[in-house]
Amino acid sequence: HYFEHMMFKGTNEIGTLNWEEEKKLLDQVSDLFEKYKNTNDSLEMKKIYQQIDSVSTLAAQYAVTNEYDKLASSIGSKETNAGTSYDMTVYINDIPANELQRWAELEHERFSDMVLRIFHTELETVYEEYNMYQDQDNSRARNELFSALFPEHPYGRMVIGLPEHLKKPSMKNIYEFAHTFYVPNNMAIILCGDIDYEKTIQIIDQTFGKLQKKELPEKQKAEELPMDKHLEKVVTGPSAENILLAFRFDKGAGSETEKYVSLIDMILSNSRAGLIDLNLLQQQKILAGGCSPYFLKDYGIHFYYGVPREGQSLEEVRDLLLGEIEKVKKGEFEDWMLEAVINNLKLDRMKQQENNMSNAFTYMQSFVNELPYEDYLKYLDELGKITKEDLVSFANENFKENYVIVYKKTGPNDKLVKVEKPEITPVKINREDQSEFFKKFAATQPEELEPMFVDFQEKITKTKLNNGLELDYIQNPTNEIFSLLYILDMGKNHNLRLPLAVNYLPYLGTDKYSPAELQQEFYKIGISTGVSSSNNRTYISISGLESNLEQGIELLEHLLANAKPDEQAYKDYIDGILKKRQDQKLNQNSILWGGMFNYGKYGPKSSFTSFIAEAELKEIDPQTLTDLIKDLYSYEHKLFYYGKMNPEMVTPFLEEFHKIPENLKEYPQAEIYEPVDNDENKVFIVNYDMVQANIVMLAKDEKLNMDLLPEATLFSEYFGTGLSSIVFQEIREARALAYSAFASYSIPALKDEYHFVYGFVGTQADKLKTATDALLDLMNHMPKAEKQFNLAKETIRKQIQTERITRQNIYYTYLANLDRGVSHDIRKDVYEGIQDMTLDDLENFFNAHVANHNYSFLILSDRNNLNMNVVKELGTIRELSLEEIFGY
Repeated sequence: HYFEHMMFKGTNEIGTLNWEEEKKLLDQVSDLFEKYKNTNDSLEMKKIYQQIDSVSTLAAQYAVTNEYDKLASSIGSKETNAGTSYDMTVYINDIPANELQRWAELEHERFSDMVLRIFHTELETVYEEYNMYQDQDNSRARNELFSALFPEHPYGRMVIGLPEHLKKPSMKNIYEFAHTFYVPNNMAIILCGDIDYEKTIQIIDQTFGKLQKKELPEKQKAEELPMDKHLEKVVTGPSAENILLAFRFDKGAGSETEKYVSLIDMILSNSRAGLIDLNLLQQQKILAGGCSPYFLKDYGIHFYYGVPREGQSLEEVRDLLLGEIEKVKKGEFEDWMLEAVINNLKLDRMKQQENNMSNAFTYMQSFVNELPYEDYLKYLDELGKITKEDLVSFANENFKENYVIVYKKTGPNDKLVKVEKPEITPVKINREDQSEFFKKFAATQPEELEPMFVDFQEKITKTKLNNGLELDYIQNPTNEIFSLLYILDMGKNHNLRLPLAVNYLPYLGTDKYSPAELQQEFYKIGISTGVSSSNNRTYISISGLESNLEQGIELLEHLLANAKPDEQAYKDYIDGILKKRQDQKLNQNSILWGGMFNYGKYGPKSSFTSFIAEAELKEIDPQTLTDLIKDLYSYEHKLFYYGKMNPEMVTPFLEEFHKIPENLKEYPQAEIYEPVDNDENKVFIVNYDMVQANIVMLAKDEKLNMDLLPEATLFSEYFGTGLSSIVFQEIREARALAYSAFASYSIPALKDEYHFVYGFVGTQADKLKTATDALLDLMNHMPKAEKQFNLAKETIRKQIQTERITRQNIYYTYLANLDRGVSHDIRKDVYEGIQDMTLDDLENFFNAHVANHNYSFLILSDRNNLNMNVVKELGTIRELSLEEIFGY
């Protein structure tokens, strides 16, 4: 995992100004780390680390920080990232098709012989990543689960690494690892997109073909003893209680076992008509739950999770989940389910094949698991050969006591690992320097592509039904999948009961169907349905196989027109809402990015805190909610259809089944929430049991001004986000203060909303002063680097040149632009707006809209770990309760 981080630091060509001199110093650093690793005396270790820091500082003067990311950005790369899992490490780029040659040259150089530069500061970053996972209860529960499932196999170890390994790293061992495993006969290059096959193969051969094959160590599988009894573990932490359960199978990816488990998984949980879906979720016996298969190369796992309702024990949740497995073992599921499952899997595959990245990951799994790609192509056909009798027999033979269960309980996290923070000299950021490799690389430019902006009027066909409703249409050129949306510009801000009503619908039946029968009918015909309500819009949707469009529309309209209120279902529904509210107040992300973020913007009254109180919820007659659903079509709305059928073929179904009154009602007035103005810096603290301190700086700017879009986009690329942005370089690369740090100038989703400036850093509580001083200084004084600025411009231009808005995304983009008061492709405004923009122009934007604000500092941390004298320096302190930020 640590090596994956270091693969972004360059080579003896990338990221260096003088390799000969830098190498001498890096060799010294490597020797010092070996000495450090083999020393146990704490005082001696401290002295050695001071030497490491001193020599590393000297070496850093020859380094060009983040040059790999700058090179990747210069060819218009997006989603530049990497990930380490149990069986693989994957490096990701999304590049323009015309930059394939330069991408191959860059990656060939990167994988030829990487260099461990800026090593000890990146190690601090990994510590902070480790701390971040310590603060995530579900991550800790998963780690406990894996360690119990795999006491012998490396699958049982944390991917990020153990703290004792992170504390005493070895550059020597890391190089040996690289030279052993980062060889061409252990590597796959996966390319999906606009590819000329012959030309691509030649490019790859001319670049990666230079890498030297090496003999790999013999692969050995660590064998686990059979599991003849289940194991139970407990993890405590501040988040809400739940269970995580997993069966272990001794056959891995590509095995017959995987096929059977995948089918059983879909029979149990397919988000619509599975046994868990209908018997536990729809009947509201648990608050949340489901399952999913996870087959690694050597072993397979079938995960289950469950969240209890109020007053329900974790053991009860366990028994309910295991009870549904018993039904599979007894064959207590409908005979048609197997065929329906396979048809829906085929539908999911069609959707997946619309996405380049999904296709690439499919090829990746084929390579990692050493399985022919033909096996993937035949997979669904192979599933079709399995009979119900086969499945029941397999379930009885393989789902026994071979599972581990982790009870995640609410309580203090008493297993925190404290990693001592060494003193580190900030690395000098060489923003204007470039290696010789960079200069030569930049000198060769391919022919530019022309950007393709969307003409919404051309792409979206607008017609009207006989009843006057507008139908917008985009043709699906790819497959037999359709989507139909009913769109109302009315949401929670117009009527607090609207989300309550639409979320009640899945628990209801009609005079013709029970709630379970409705879901089964939709699942049989390969149709998904959804009704959702946000603050300002409500969607009713169906999607799936176009051949079943008419049946889908008829069934949906029947449900909406004939939904029958159910008193017991409503009572259980309200109990579930109240339990979810309690659980939300225990969730770290909900507290920071939900409650605190909205409190910082709006104060105590916002859409986030507007809700129906418990007493009123319990008094509502559920009949009024079904009446509200039936009344939706009496308001102004429009339709959108995406599919192969043309509008003339679709309109007869809509006119037959979608009945509306002659005169449609206007929407009720929406509630407006005004953001607060700060006349001074303010600090809001919420106490939470955690290692890190998560800090957000937040300030209000002016109302939505679309003229600022080019500057805001360039600000994010140059200053706020990405691996080579100013904030990332200063906070993470130079000072090793955080794993995650960024800044943003928001673009409101609605024309009457405000821009906000905000920055974020997640760091150890004892680094709070250093981190906030650094971030605050950056937010008030923008460093100017001409070359980095020009690179940011070029990156945005190339990304827009190659970005393609297609399929349904055309319509969603169109709606988003309309919400902001524009009807054209706003990417054109950015593309043209940044062409002649100078660094001085961006500085003027920065000074006018980012710098010198009074900030709300939102700090989520364990209060006992905070130095309140340091916090006082930030502004006037107010400690907030969870009731204040959530409103209940």
